[in-house]
Amino acid sequence: MFKSLPQRLVRLLRLARADQRGAIAVQFALLLIPIAIITFGLIDISRVSVQKRQMQDALDAATLMAARSSATTNDGLYGVGYAALQTELSGTGVTLGPSNVAFVLGDQNTVVGSITDVKIMPIISNLWSTGDSLVSASSTVSRSVNKLEVALVLDNTGSMGSKLGTTSQTKIAALTTASQSLVNTLSAAAARASETDAVKISVVPFSMTVNIGSTYQGQTSWLVGKMPPGYGSGTDIFATSQDRFSLLSGLGLTWSGCVESRPAPYDVTDASPNSAIANSMFIPFFAPDEPDDNVVNTTTSSSSTKYRDVRVVSNTSYPINNNWLPDQSTVAGTQATAWATRSQNVTKYDKAYKSSVYSGAKTGTAYGPNAGCGLTSLLRLTNVRTAAETSKVNAKLGQMVASGNTNVAMGLMWGWHTLTPNAPFNDGAAYNTRNLTKVIVLLTDGDNTNDVTNNPNKSIYTGYGYIGQGRLKDKNGAALTTASSATDRLNAIDSREALVCSNARAAGIVIYSIGVGVSPHSRDILKACATQADMYYDVTDAAQLTSVFNTIAGSIQNLHITR
Repeated sequence: MFKSLPQRLVRLLRLARADQRGAIAVQFALLLIPIAIITFGLIDISRVSVQKRQMQDALDAATLMAARSSATTNDGLYGVGYAALQTELSGTGVTLGPSNVAFVLGDQNTVVGSITDVKIMPIISNLWSTGDSLVSASSTVSRSVNKLEVALVLDNTGSMGSKLGTTSQTKIAALTTASQSLVNTLSAAAARASETDAVKISVVPFSMTVNIGSTYQGQTSWLVGKMPPGYGSGTDIFATSQDRFSLLSGLGLTWSGCVESRPAPYDVTDASPNSAIANSMFIPFFAPDEPDDNVVNTTTSSSSTKYRDVRVVSNTSYPINNNWLPDQSTVAGTQATAWATRSQNVTKYDKAYKSSVYSGAKTGTAYGPNAGCGLTSLLRLTNVRTAAETSKVNAKLGQMVASGNTNVAMGLMWGWHTLTPNAPFNDGAAYNTRNLTKVIVLLTDGDNTNDVTNNPNKSIYTGYGYIGQGRLKDKNGAALTTASSATDRLNAIDSREALVCSNARAAGIVIYSIGVGVSPHSRDILKACATQADMYYDVTDAAQLTSVFNTIAGSIQNLHITR
């Protein structure tokens, strides 16, 4: 076996020292120069090899860090990768500038890092060559991708039509721009992925109800027109239970697509509807006609069909929220009795009175059976891999309008319905599917609201019906009554919201929450709802929304990349 060069040199030096002849000194002197050149040349080669290996190791680590980051652009990857590379090379003696380094998105969801033309100054080889040694390195890391199912649950209540902070835009206009930016970012990630269904997005606007879309009328396996007997131990809005779809049809009217909340506990779970379990079914929104007049006159005959002509003790003014049909009633009695009888009277909905429906109730949502259902319908999970699919989601976001009061619990629940593998939609992948993450992005600008009105109903009609129906339960499961205060109702809806949050998180859904100019009370509720404390975002100026949604998009993409 050949001995190494250092061993040979040592042996030669020993022989030279032992040799007593003068000629050996001359020979050694002649050999010393080429030996030195060879030795230092080998050192140069070794230095270049060591520093190239150090550069390669550092680049591998930096490229891996860039690939594991949430960055989705070349600039973003460069920022993460270059900083990591500088840290990795610290103390190695290798110096490089920004122009020598690149981190870019490659094909098939890869990240490519490269170092080009880094100069290493030689010790001896520049005696016969010009310039420094140039060293390059490259590294490619495949991003292992999680599929994503994302529900955008967005407040479309009336207060979203106002402005907040420095921007000239309304909150809902700023929300539209911001949410579309998030969709575009996730769509770009989907287009780069090797899977054809890497990212799906649903849109769920909410107010005091949710519009699921009128096309589901007739889906009797989960949506029934008549309130089932004992529906959540609550009462119906009619004196006798009626098929709401049939009433609308008889009057020549159509259902706009809004629904009531299911009774507890189905209002906070994604359990599939089952016709054998009444409380698990959904029923359509139907805002009843309220009495014709708001003044009770004590001097006229009780035989009049007008509410103002009911004979009572004194004149009283009640606000009328939703008068869209003549009462067709001659009932007398107390104000409250007369009001309830007129409100619950079924005969006025007979098709014989079709021509009596006030014109604004036939097509609008300001009043009529669809009063309060002015928001756009939800969009089920949609694959955003292509431009056409992305445009569909963005178009839905562009249709959002500000209308109605706030019921975050109901909006959040329907966001969950779009992600679950269970009915009514069955769109979501099975829970615990490998390499798949389900996400809800929740935004609201206010407290949960169920107004106390100054009339016998003591509320407007919402996704819980009237408060007097006993449909809304408090945290202890007790039904709220007409005697409940606005705070009682706020706390009750908050308790339902908290249960939806905890149940959804328990199912493995990641929740981001955003409060837009909210009260400290709502801020606490939203923080508690988010999966982690840093997944709650507090917005004090609507101009911040785009930045917040871009941050969330980056964070969601971090979920998209397996660490």
